[in-house]
Amino acid sequence: MTMHSDTTPAPWAASAAYLYALDLDGPALAWEYLRRHPSYRAAWLGTPRKRRAAIAPRWGLRCRS
Repeated sequence: MTMHSDTTPAPWAASAAYLYALDLDGPALAWEYLRRHPSYRAAWLGTPRKRRAAIAPRWGLRCRS
């Protein structure tokens, strides 16, 4: 990892916590980003469990029936 002169990590340095993302396929990578999206989280958590399937298409999701 490249260090700045003050020994702080470079801002572009990959964190070990996210290295798993290098091996994700397209749908898994999309899910990783979507589940962190603040608006998605608010919509999902603010919707009663029985109605969550109704908001899924807005986010490009398909729920199992």
